[in-house]
Amino acid sequence: MSDPAPDLLELRGVSKHFGSFRAVDDVGFTVRAGARHAVIGPNGAGKSTLFGLVSGTLAATTGSLLLDGRDVTRLPVHRRVGLGIAATFQHSSLFLPETVLENVLLAALRRAGAGARTGLGGRRRAGTRAAATARARTLLERVGLPTRHDVPAAELSHGERRQLEVAVALATEPRLLLLDEPAAGMSPAETERLTRLIAALPDDVTVLLVEHDLDMVFELADTVTVMHLGNHLTTGTPDEVRASAEVQSAYLGTTEVTS
Repeated sequence: MSDPAPDLLELRGVSKHFGSFRAVDDVGFTVRAGARHAVIGPNGAGKSTLFGLVSGTLAATTGSLLLDGRDVTRLPVHRRVGLGIAATFQHSSLFLPETVLENVLLAALRRAGAGARTGLGGRRRAGTRAAATARARTLLERVGLPTRHDVPAAELSHGERRQLEVAVALATEPRLLLLDEPAAGMSPAETERLTRLIAALPDDVTVLLVEHDLDMVFELADTVTVMHLGNHLTTGTPDEVRASAEVQSAYLGTTEVTS
């Protein structure tokens, strides 16, 4: 029997207060390396705030976050990206006038340290750009956009933009990929396509997603954390979460956990 995977992310007593309001209150759990870990909960549970704390867009009031044992609690977003944390958000951060390929290429060049769309003169920089372009094309094929390279991002459908955002995030070579409600606004067909895409990601990419679509969560996740009123309610397997009386009570009057 193989040893369990080590923890990649650990939250220790993490809180976020806005004045007297405790949006996230003393939350602690771990995310195993290679996991497909979902965070769910009714509206107002604190899921999006928790996502901001992990991604770095929000600063924790108390507690600490560790990535592979390293304290990243006070690090800004760009430092976390450098350590292997990448995120997609509910609101698109794509460069809409640029082509699909250029969006991914920009992220790949930044990861390579070559800068954004500069005059890449010289043999070394030309080689870096060629390698980054090849990687961008490979990622676009992986996410299901192999024929959309030259299309401006603004012309993509909502679902295709989500696919592109995943490609952009993967171009930074993340160890931890954060997905904030990736299925929001998608049709059932688009959600199914995105679910297959996330499920097919390599094992060395750990996924932590916040999602309302419980069908997607229970199809994709191997571990589920439930939040309620800013607190950590429980963490377990999908079957354990579905069977939990506490979870059913938290969702009572909103969405039954029956998927």
